[in-house]
Amino acid sequence: MDPRYDTSENRLQIGLAKVRMTAPERAAMTDLLAVTTDWEAALATADRNFSLPNMRLHLREMAPGLIDAQMQTRLDQAANRTAIRNLTLVAAQRRFQETCLAPLGVQGLFFKGINLVARYYPDLGLRPCRDIDILVPKAALRDIVHHALTQEYRLVAPGQPPKFLSAPEEIKAALHYRSDAMLISPEGAAIDLQVKLDKFSGIFDPDAAFAQAEEMELGGARFPTMPAPYLFNYICHHHSRHVWSHLHWLSDLDAMVGFEGFDPDAALALADRLGQRGTVEAALELQRLMSPLADWTPHDDNWRGLKFLELTLRNLGGDLALEKQVAFEMVGGEFMYPWQARPDLIRKARRGQWRDVLRPTLKQYVDHPLPRGLRWLYVFPRLQELLRKTRERRAH
Repeated sequence: MDPRYDTSENRLQIGLAKVRMTAPERAAMTDLLAVTTDWEAALATADRNFSLPNMRLHLREMAPGLIDAQMQTRLDQAANRTAIRNLTLVAAQRRFQETCLAPLGVQGLFFKGINLVARYYPDLGLRPCRDIDILVPKAALRDIVHHALTQEYRLVAPGQPPKFLSAPEEIKAALHYRSDAMLISPEGAAIDLQVKLDKFSGIFDPDAAFAQAEEMELGGARFPTMPAPYLFNYICHHHSRHVWSHLHWLSDLDAMVGFEGFDPDAALALADRLGQRGTVEAALELQRLMSPLADWTPHDDNWRGLKFLELTLRNLGGDLALEKQVAFEMVGGEFMYPWQARPDLIRKARRGQWRDVLRPTLKQYVDHPLPRGLRWLYVFPRLQELLRKTRERRAH
């Protein structure tokens, strides 16, 4: 890791992203808090990285009165908004299961986001969540979407300015051009329906995920979810794919590893079977490096975790555009480093990404609808757009 990243400001942000701390860690954090002077910048960084509620928790416990009243109000408001938003998502999740899945006899697997928070975090308001992630059988996706539309849900084009798809041809195109679907519930919650858990590598078999599902209770209802070793393997893969670009993804690691009964050996044994031991070992190293007591100089037992940590630190001051810039060299859209997974999985991801490169997108259809017989024309502007983006990212 570039030694220029080892600053007190960066250690402060990484340390305050922890969910649980030991007494020695709290003492070390108190020392970092004492030398921090630019709290305006510190709050702005935590805000961009979805870490304000965690910052508030630790400041109240370790340094009450350290920041001025105006800043404290900002932290309180951020934590309250997170708690209210997450409670809304819990209600929306129950509504979706009862009105859109149960009537069709479809089992959905609820994972990540609010389900991870409810199970592994000590407080529902500590981790901001933007949507509800549900794995559904591929064969059922179309029926779920059409039924949801009769229940006052609205279908949107992901990655677009807010636009609801209502015309039959638009809905058909959305289900044709994408392997997932984004619905907005009557209360405004985003429901992300997915039929696979990786992009191209095939590390996670959806059938296997459903086969080992277990139930969790949330908001007075029971939901199928992933057991801890499987979920941990998934978030290690998913967060690595997004180059650890936000602090709340590091918080997920700390929340799960520090949860009573979590078994890292079981997670590693599963990683061996899935073919991604390198990713999971590095994520466990990254969780240890979050400690304010951690040594950030490279050693045999932390160098891969430092690679992941550097990705987070490179992203601290940025946004989605910076994340995409950092991930420019990623192989197959899934792997930043060759040691993360078995070579055959990396090769499969690379092949899948190349096949996907010229596939028309839903955005193209939404921006310029063409009849079915002419949609092959989307290939040419798609190629031009990809070449333009490649030139821009190389220039940076």
